Amino acid sequence: MKNIKLLLSLFVLTILTGCTKESEEINLDAIAAPTNISAKISIAPDNTGTVTIIPIGEGISQFEVYYGDTTVQPALLGAGVPTTHRYNEGNYTLRVVGITLNGKRTEKTFPLAISFFPPTNLAVNLTVSTLNTMEINVTATADFQTNFKIYYGENPNEIPETFLEGETKTHVYTNPGTYQVRVYAVSGSAQSAVPFTRMVTVSRSVLLLLPVDFESTSTPYTFLNFDGGNSTRVANPFPSGINTSAFVAKMIKGPGQVWGGSLLSLSSPIDFSVNKKFKVKVYSPRAGAKLLLKVENLTNAGINFEKEVTITTANAWTELTFDYTAISTTNSYQKLVFIFDLGTVGDASANYTFYYDSVILTN
Repeated sequence: MKNIKLLLSLFVLTILTGCTKESEEINLDAIAAPTNISAKISIAPDNTGTVTIIPIGEGISQFEVYYGDTTVQPALLGAGVPTTHRYNEGNYTLRVVGITLNGKRTEKTFPLAISFFPPTNLAVNLTVSTLNTMEINVTATADFQTNFKIYYGENPNEIPETFLEGETKTHVYTNPGTYQVRVYAVSGSAQSAVPFTRMVTVSRSVLLLLPVDFESTSTPYTFLNFDGGNSTRVANPFPSGINTSAFVAKMIKGPGQVWGGSLLSLSSPIDFSVNKKFKVKVYSPRAGAKLLLKVENLTNAGINFEKEVTITTANAWTELTFDYTAISTTNSYQKLVFIFDLGTVGDASANYTFYYDSVILTN
């Protein structure tokens, strides 16, 4: 009876498999070549020259690892599977080849230095990212090293990550705080080298990015006011019409220069690849006033682009459009400059008091 049931089950499975085979066929030709080939390499610090290699990549069904010494045949490995090899002291070129199901191949080479001297001259570059202040980036160099180990100090039971010279290690902390980062240079020597140790402080920061609407209570709207222009973040004194937001920017143009205005530095460059038109809501005490909107490079003010638009409405919120379609997208722009009535020196009166808000980039 059991045999009959088994045969019946196999028969049903065969029918179901046949019915779904056509719909589940894999188009092997559509599989792309492997990408992001890399390797985790570590050496045993015991004077044996024993190296463990874990190949890594995307879209890969099998790896070939060529050790770079007199060994002719490569190690054939699945993704994430390690291989161990013993080297003599010397310099080698490790070659890792990733292979897809359809036979497409991508390879990458890695310099491999095997030394039984302890590493010396360890130098580490550790920086906190300016775009994400919870993130650190680390690179390292040393003499007689095979690889490096890094501890980020976030977990008392932390397992170190390994990396190679020329590689950048990036780590994003979960919580703000001060952490001890340790970096070790590792060679085949059983003698330990002096590690790099540094305390690093990370914190959550709110970035200033487009669109700028002045509504956030934590975003640093830090104006650089120049030559008579003076902008501050204030409660919207005229919440009506197209702008009922709670907060806006107020500029008083006082005595100084005809180009007096204010500048805001953004946290990252403006992306003009798709959208090339700015829209800004303004409130002017008089019709006929003008607003010049300029973008500048973060470090070189000579790299800039500007447009000026006339305000046609007095004592009401109106939206201005600045056409930036002619801007060079090969340059980087990260500053916003606002100048009302370029060419005229202000007198800080109500006649030279302007409000602006909702700076957006659109198409």
